[in-house]
Amino acid sequence: MGELHTKKERRPFMLISLMTGLTMLGTFKYYDFFADSTNKLLAAMNMEYMLPIAHLILPLGISFYTFQTLSYTFDVYKGKSAPEKKLGIFALYVMFFPQLVAGPIERASHLISQFHFDYKFDREKMTSGLRLILLGLFKKVVIADQLGIMVASVFNHPDGAHSVSIYIACLLFAQQVYCDFSGYTDIARGSARLLGIELMENFQLPFFSRSINVMWTKWHISLMSWFRDYIMFPLIRKGWSWPAVFGLIFLVSGIWHGANWTFVVWGLYNGIFVIYSKSTEKFREGIFDKLGIHKNNLIRQWFQFFMVFHIFAFGSVFFRARTLSDSWTFIKGLFTDVGGTISLIIHNPGNVRQDILYLGKDSISFYLIIGFVIMLELFQWQLRKNSLDKFMNGLQIVPRFTIYLVAVISIILMSNISETPFIYFQF
Repeated sequence: MGELHTKKERRPFMLISLMTGLTMLGTFKYYDFFADSTNKLLAAMNMEYMLPIAHLILPLGISFYTFQTLSYTFDVYKGKSAPEKKLGIFALYVMFFPQLVAGPIERASHLISQFHFDYKFDREKMTSGLRLILLGLFKKVVIADQLGIMVASVFNHPDGAHSVSIYIACLLFAQQVYCDFSGYTDIARGSARLLGIELMENFQLPFFSRSINVMWTKWHISLMSWFRDYIMFPLIRKGWSWPAVFGLIFLVSGIWHGANWTFVVWGLYNGIFVIYSKSTEKFREGIFDKLGIHKNNLIRQWFQFFMVFHIFAFGSVFFRARTLSDSWTFIKGLFTDVGGTISLIIHNPGNVRQDILYLGKDSISFYLIIGFVIMLELFQWQLRKNSLDKFMNGLQIVPRFTIYLVAVISIILMSNISETPFIYFQF
């Protein structure tokens, strides 16, 4: 393929690669979903024919390495990257173990070139990599895994959930999925850095965004930039309107996350809010200006952070619920008997406060975990203008190693006995 100099010559190979990748992804990840949905439709129409359910085992990380190989195909086809002539290097690009299972989705131009250099021990990279791994483990073990237990106590029992419990579970799940996924990314980037390889940053403090459309440029950056470069830009150049393109991207994003109608609705939910946010941005800014609330006003900033986080968190009802029926149950429950639930929390008959407010935890454990969440957010707020390395290197040795010690002890003490897989392993 290295001898093919024109797009016309490269097109057949691009189409073969595209069809092969999408066929494998569609077969393993979506066939049973398609067959089950079709069978339900046929049954509703009183038709006896049914498609067979294959019960295929989903290959680990198939969505990630499919998109990674497709980006290579597209970039070579467009002439943005030179074709890799060494099969071993290409295989390493596709199957690079730190980011194989849950990303980030790397581009060939960024990753393959790094495999052509000999690794030399670098003390600064080693230290930096270990810092990232420590931060990732803290996010995953100390926060995400503990929040997961609390969130499951609500989302696994939709019929018995109270309004306040649902509200708290939505907020905590948003924090859980962030710490779980960004924690994996930190561990992957840190592990790769130990080997002398730099992976792209996949999260840039998304919950400190002032609009939901900005938040999605800072969340799962490798996937959203993939959609931007290979779907959004080509369609806009063909004359599609930006709302239609954004709606399509978030629909595809929902489908990419899982073969379930809950993910389809989750994608549409976020797409609607992004389109609304972008189309009304000037109008909303004008209202703030008329009220005399300056753009850099702290109250205005934190109000915007609050709204972005809540929009994302309420959308998690569709992401976390097992079925659309469960999602609807949670949405109705969120606005049902709020006053009665608050009364139960205040009077605490039979110690119901533990289940409703603390989501199954005792009060000390609940506030300890929330304290860790606040501690992480304050720490990340300090990183908004500095990298992790610059921030840590700027500290004196005592506070620096105090942070290390607190993180290590917290990880040891908060570790669950049972294995808790990363959420994005299922995708």
